[in-house]
Amino acid sequence: MRKTLAVLLVVSMLMIMASCAGGAGMNKDIGKVFATVCSADEALALAKSSDVVVIEEQGCTSGQKVWDSFYKDVSAGKAASVLVADYYTLDNANMSEELYEQEKDQYPQLYFCLVKFDGKKYSIDTRLSTSSESEKQETYNCLQHYTGDAPTEDALYDKYEYYVLTDDADVTWDEIMASMLDSSTPEFIKHYTVYSNFTGWKGK
Repeated sequence: MRKTLAVLLVVSMLMIMASCAGGAGMNKDIGKVFATVCSADEALALAKSSDVVVIEEQGCTSGQKVWDSFYKDVSAGKAASVLVADYYTLDNANMSEELYEQEKDQYPQLYFCLVKFDGKKYSIDTRLSTSSESEKQETYNCLQHYTGDAPTEDALYDKYEYYVLTDDADVTWDEIMASMLDSSTPEFIKHYTVYSNFTGWKGK
């Protein structure tokens, strides 16, 4: 009888521990992916075969349901986490030949961004797939959802969609862009774009 009770207690404790671990919405598989050091192309393949949101030049190419689930949870105030993989290539069509030659050996690159929400604040931990060291660790107050039309007629897309971490719930996308591009803007607005997607993509 005592042995049975002991086994039941152990099982109960394990279930409680598992429940607590899952309470933050952290999938153990994305933890393994985030910790894997490998080339950009290897990381891209790994991300696409896992519960990871993949962002490429044309926007989200994998993990849309994962992102939607994460956003639904955080919008309801639930603790959750998501891993985003940003894959970058170099296009010599829009840069000088000299600069392309200088930079080409550094691409492609893939950055992992682990986003966590504890019910009140968001935190990010980013790193290059080829490095074991974190590159940026920051916290933010809110996650903003911005949509709109392409800024110019010759843009490679018709409409954009961004999810951006900020500290100001009232800041607009135009204000964020101005803080990055306009030297007359008083100061840079702290933000981090964790998701991007484009409709009417006209790229390659």
